[in-house]
Amino acid sequence: MGTIFVAYGGDGRESVLEFAAERARKTGDELYVYHAKDDAAEETATIRDEIDSVLDRIAPDVPTKVTVETGKGESDQTNVSAQKRLTDAILDSDREFAFVVMGKVEHGAVESFGLPSLTEAVLETRHVPVVLVPV
Repeated sequence: MGTIFVAYGGDGRESVLEFAAERARKTGDELYVYHAKDDAAEETATIRDEIDSVLDRIAPDVPTKVTVETGKGESDQTNVSAQKRLTDAILDSDREFAFVVMGKVEHGAVESFGLPSLTEAVLETRHVPVVLVPV
C-alpha cells in the first residue's frame, strides 16, 4: 500500500482527483491531495468542500490527507513559483509517493513558450513516476 500524490489545481482538477480516487479505491493506496492557492480570492473552505465532495462520491473509505497551501503572505504568492511549491511539496514530504497524478492541459505554441510547465518541473525531479490525466 502506497500513497498517491494528487496535484489539485487548475482546469479539470475535479476529474484529476476522480481518477486518483478511483485508483486508490481499487489498489488500497492512500491519497495525499495538494493544492497551492494561486488566487487570494480562493477560499480554503471552498477548495476543501470540492475535494470532500469528490471523495465522498468516488472513494469515501480511502484514507486521505489534504493540504491547501496558503503561503505565508503576499511575498510568497508573488515570488515563489508554482513549480517550486509543487516540487517542494513532493520532495520535502516524509512520505514515499507511489506516483503523482496531474492534469494534462493542452497549450498553444505561444502559451507553451511563455508559461512554465508544472508537469515538466515534476518530471525533472526524477523522484517519482507521473500519471497525466487529460483535462
